[in-house]
Amino acid sequence: MKSLKKHFFALLFIFSPCLFSQSISLKECENMIENGVKMMFEKQHIQSLELLIQAATIADENQWHKQKFRALLNTGSNYYLMSDFGEALEYYLGAYEVATMHLEPKDKLTVLNNIGILYFQDENLTKAKEYFSKAYELSFNQKNNSKRGYYAINLALVLNKMNQPDEARDLIQEAIPLVKNQPEIEVMAKMAEAENYFIQKEYNRSKELAQALLPLLKGEAQADNKVFLLLLLSKIHQNNKDYYAALKYAKLARIDSKVLENREDVYDALSKAYSSINDYDKALIYKDSMIFALDTIQKIRNNALYENNKIKFELQNYTHELNESRLLLQKERRFFYTITSGVVLLLILIIWLFRNYLTRQKQKKKIIALELEHEKNKRLVAEKQMREQDAILKLEQEKLKNEIDAKNRKLTSKALYLSSRNELIKEIIQTLSKNPQVKSKPNLLIQIKELSKHLKNDPQLESFFRHFEDVNPGFSARLLKLNPKITQQDVRFIIYLRMNLSNNEIASLLNITSQSCRKRKERIRKKLNLPNDTTLASYIANI
Repeated sequence: MKSLKKHFFALLFIFSPCLFSQSISLKECENMIENGVKMMFEKQHIQSLELLIQAATIADENQWHKQKFRALLNTGSNYYLMSDFGEALEYYLGAYEVATMHLEPKDKLTVLNNIGILYFQDENLTKAKEYFSKAYELSFNQKNNSKRGYYAINLALVLNKMNQPDEARDLIQEAIPLVKNQPEIEVMAKMAEAENYFIQKEYNRSKELAQALLPLLKGEAQADNKVFLLLLLSKIHQNNKDYYAALKYAKLARIDSKVLENREDVYDALSKAYSSINDYDKALIYKDSMIFALDTIQKIRNNALYENNKIKFELQNYTHELNESRLLLQKERRFFYTITSGVVLLLILIIWLFRNYLTRQKQKKKIIALELEHEKNKRLVAEKQMREQDAILKLEQEKLKNEIDAKNRKLTSKALYLSSRNELIKEIIQTLSKNPQVKSKPNLLIQIKELSKHLKNDPQLESFFRHFEDVNPGFSARLLKLNPKITQQDVRFIIYLRMNLSNNEIASLLNITSQSCRKRKERIRKKLNLPNDTTLASYIANI
């Protein structure tokens, strides 16, 4: 009952981060992660996951990237230890994304290495090699040589499994000098070297190295490495046909094997050893145990129920131990199995319900996140389209303005040309009018007067005004609408001003004096009723 209450309180605690996240400091978040890691190593995975998931949520809300990275990484490690490799990979990839975007390369290396280990344990050696290779290549940019040696060793172990001993040996020889100040990593390097010797059938060298390493492996932390070496020695003696020695090392491996994944190899070694000494009954028993171990591991990986299936496996292991010792307490054993099975089923039900609840909440969060992302993308697309339309409109306006400016420049050039031409003609007329010989010839005087009239009624000027209307459509209409009192002659005069022509140029075009041009500007200003602080040029420019 206490355990059930504990799970209910845990559920309330995990799915109510919003009640606590605002009051939790960075240091408290780090303490949660430390406690979660501690519980993970104590195999209290559910309690560890509760703390780490809550810490990851709080870190994400507060943009604490380092803490979010550690929480996601250790959550993945929890699932890895529970043999739920799919879930572990998801959290590792989340941690990899955080490391890539916000953290240092060494954090990225850590995740790559963990993903490599995950694929190695899942026996996906191609993928394991890919990620270990990435970590190894990136390690050259780091100053920590021991880390580079560590990544080289991991890659060498994979190459050993892939039966590529030459490449593996090069990496091992590179790694050993780099890790000489790290005893535990150096042991790993020498274990890889021993395995490499075995693959290359250098059995004596492999045996000597493995036996030299065994005394160095003490404590529960080195149990897996010890089992690895014991099984290696069993294989060496099996290949050397020293079957009783092979059986001895296989039995020692079974005694030291604490991890479920190692039992398959241990039972396989025991089965082969017993078969070699013609004890086929025990060989079959361990063959069955090996098959059962393999099936159990597969169920654990598929259903993510490591703790409960471990109990089943331990019960099965206990059954084999009872068979070996030929205990005859069948009734008590059946009663024990019945009670234990009931407890296991109850635990399975509780954890199944708990996990289903977690999964539903996680799916809801994913759906909400996807919806928010969809809305965000729609908004971004709309903003992009608006920006593009604005840019197109600005380009069109700029193009139109440039075209108008170009045409205005042409009109100005034409006006200046007409002004220069008229000025020249006026000078010619004045010169001719003063000439006594011309005065004595009435016919010539008549032609000079006709030429003067031509200046006042020049058809090119009419063409000029038409071009001006084409370039500045509606200008005359807007001017007359705003100032209905002005005449068409005033409009034409204002057009010359709009073209930025000088008084002399306008006077030349209109065949009047500069003084008359200035007076006319004053009369037009009065007709337009312009205030004192507004110039005629600025008024015309704003029409």
